[in-house]
Amino acid sequence: MSSSRKRVNEENEGVSKRSKINHATSESEDEDPPMALTIDNKVVAPTPHFDTFWKFAADRNSAHINRRKGLPAPWTDNEVLNTHRFCNVYRVLDRASQYLIREVIEKGSQEPVEVIFRVVLFSTFTKIKTYQHLLKRIRSLTWATYTRDKYEGVLRPLYSRGVTLYTGSYIKPAANLGYSENFMNHLVILEDLMEELPEQLANAKFLVDVYKWLLTKPSMGEFTAYQLLLNLSYTSAMNFSEFDFVAVGLGARAGLRQCFGESLPRSLEVTVIRWMQATQYDHFERLGLSFDGLGSNRAPLMLCDIEHTLCELDKYVRVTTGVSRGRPYTPSDAEPLEPLCLPKAWESCAREKCRIKTKKEANWSTDLVEKYDVESIIAHKVVKGQTQLRVRWRGYTEEDNTWEPESVLVQDAPLAVESYWAMVNSNSASSRNI
Repeated sequence: MSSSRKRVNEENEGVSKRSKINHATSESEDEDPPMALTIDNKVVAPTPHFDTFWKFAADRNSAHINRRKGLPAPWTDNEVLNTHRFCNVYRVLDRASQYLIREVIEKGSQEPVEVIFRVVLFSTFTKIKTYQHLLKRIRSLTWATYTRDKYEGVLRPLYSRGVTLYTGSYIKPAANLGYSENFMNHLVILEDLMEELPEQLANAKFLVDVYKWLLTKPSMGEFTAYQLLLNLSYTSAMNFSEFDFVAVGLGARAGLRQCFGESLPRSLEVTVIRWMQATQYDHFERLGLSFDGLGSNRAPLMLCDIEHTLCELDKYVRVTTGVSRGRPYTPSDAEPLEPLCLPKAWESCAREKCRIKTKKEANWSTDLVEKYDVESIIAHKVVKGQTQLRVRWRGYTEEDNTWEPESVLVQDAPLAVESYWAMVNSNSASSRNI
């Protein structure tokens, strides 16, 4: 494993390696003093759920370690984790990632173009059974022998029988590229990607450039582009440091709001995630938590893992506060774990160097801030005198609907806001006429 995953990187611009948590004077001796942290000379005040993040991370990772050791369930004293399903804090440990590394990346031709093809193919559906079915019927999944007709011949019978080709975790509507079926349009997108992606990966100097290129492709929103980027990072087709880049998805943004409140500027989101990654052991120590890390080297949470775990934190808080029922789970439902398989590409010395393009881009440049696609606005409420709108995001599930300030949406999605208020006014007028 690369030593870049053994240490907390010190090259993150604008982020102090040590915590800057200052306890202010409490108004009551019976209350815990409020905390404030300074990032880039700006003061950001964490909420109590900031500590919940670290407790969740420690408990969830401990549960995974105990399960991997073969200990009997329950694997944690945390009752919420014992009764509800949450992803691992390390993205690489999740079932789909482990299958991707073991069965997709490391099996088959190791020619870069072929590894890239298999990763893109798997990531198109992100469903293990779909990939296994293709492998069973076609056997040799290679770009050199790929034809659209051949893959349609395998997938269409499943589609016709109503078999779900995609995993529920990744809802992926495709642009209309000549077909009425989603899976056929996705094959067209796969072909388009494969025409340029190998060359893009071979020549890219910065990871953010690959990400921005992916965003130009049909149906490739921020979520899908970042997940594909992370899947490709498990291969040797590109060797960038895990400290280079992180994209803040909807779930992570909701998790950041749990940790820092609604007032956290979006311009600081990446900086905050970098700060959390760089100071993680300070917080585990401050809270008296044991965190064993990943694998035999006890690697710390990386940028993608902090982002990933922020998504899970939001789900966890909603369950613990009764806002959501979550996904029920019992240990007896757990499938046996395969032996741990970490990417061989992580051993590359090329991953030692952190390559952040500029400080501006490291902190989420303005041309990347808002590329989420608002499908519709479905409700509104007033909180402390400010109107918030309930947004349904294109390509995401209803569970990912979020409340957004109207003042922000008026700038980012004015037509959606206008359409929503027109509907509200129309319904109000209809009610008065009854």
